[in-house]
Amino acid sequence: MIKTKDTFCSIAWNHQFIGPDGNIKPCCRYSMPPTLRKPNIKTEKSLQDVFMGDLQNRIRDDLSKGIKHGGCRKCWQEESAGKGLSIRQNYNRDVPLLKELHEDLDEKNPKITWLELSFSNRCNLRCRMCGPVYSTNWYKDWKVVKKYVPTAGNIPMNSPDEDIDRVIARYNTEGLTDMSKLDSVLPNIRHLKMTGGEPFIIPEYKQILQKIVKLGTAGNVYLNYSTNATVKPDQELLELWSHFKEIQIATSIDGVGPVIEYQRFPTKWTVVEQVIKQLMMLSKEMPLTIGTRPTITLMNVLDVPNITNWWADMMNKYYKNNFDENAWLNHTHALVPHHLNLTVLPMWAKDIVQERLLNAPTKKQQASWDYLVKVCYSADNWENQKDKFKDFTTKLDSARGESFADVIPEFKELLK
Repeated sequence: MIKTKDTFCSIAWNHQFIGPDGNIKPCCRYSMPPTLRKPNIKTEKSLQDVFMGDLQNRIRDDLSKGIKHGGCRKCWQEESAGKGLSIRQNYNRDVPLLKELHEDLDEKNPKITWLELSFSNRCNLRCRMCGPVYSTNWYKDWKVVKKYVPTAGNIPMNSPDEDIDRVIARYNTEGLTDMSKLDSVLPNIRHLKMTGGEPFIIPEYKQILQKIVKLGTAGNVYLNYSTNATVKPDQELLELWSHFKEIQIATSIDGVGPVIEYQRFPTKWTVVEQVIKQLMMLSKEMPLTIGTRPTITLMNVLDVPNITNWWADMMNKYYKNNFDENAWLNHTHALVPHHLNLTVLPMWAKDIVQERLLNAPTKKQQASWDYLVKVCYSADNWENQKDKFKDFTTKLDSARGESFADVIPEFKELLK
């Protein structure tokens, strides 16, 4: 292990991220220098070539010398601001899973043991805080609200309608990559994280699991999924899982009933209940851990207590462990799109949130609820975002046949 604690980041020596449209980065938060060519899995010979290329070598050289590499500035900024653990600090923690990866880390012989895949945007939902970069389903609504929907800076927000075809072409999941380009790194993989899109409907992910099983190394590999909990894993996937060391599943339970159906359209709540029940019951048959990471926006913040109570009830009924202080239920607040951020709520609405989030069932959950309230009051963005929020919401409601006021009646005045 490298001892330069102020700059050391294990990710540089053992991790790669393949993001939407196939771009390859050391991690999901790395800021690629604009003057450099962005490596892409669609055009590179192999992932190993990128990992051992000039850019990655320079990153490792900088960090080993105590130099704060420029592309890692998001972590440096977070650490300077003291806003909790940065990704760098989080991945350097001495916890069981990471400890295994760190013990296998060799400064002189870097190798990819942790692979994060987000190269496919194949998805069955079009969540209100998402967009066409991460969901093929979003193409249907993009023309209605395109100037408000983030495209990761790749397509102008006010692009003409014909540019929708450019986005579809750029983020096309069909034939995105030749999976053999990952073959050289698969024997060393110990942790495989799969997001999307919706990972349970991305066929390339199954192909990768099949390759690892054939290698005979699956028993050493942790699988990690981020799923919207609207798709049941099929029998083929369940059989593949049986070969792996552990399956960790992070679900997105953003509300109960109509709230999640509104925020994560066109979710059907009855399906979510069935999927969560199946996954929780599987935890008694295989080494499977399940949790939820609700994405909190101004649309679902009032439903946080309902989410918590429902999750606790499901755990107590179906999971291998009962709900307690250690339950995996971690809220994250959406930073973008800005017009759906918690800070957009006017003061009277923030006061309602504060009153609603007073009595959590555990100390851990209360701390999480308190943090959400703190975020609400951390800035006042109503005046500069209200017109965007109203226009975005009313247009999308009209296109989808939905009603913000019906789903969140406490906040119906926001649209007036």
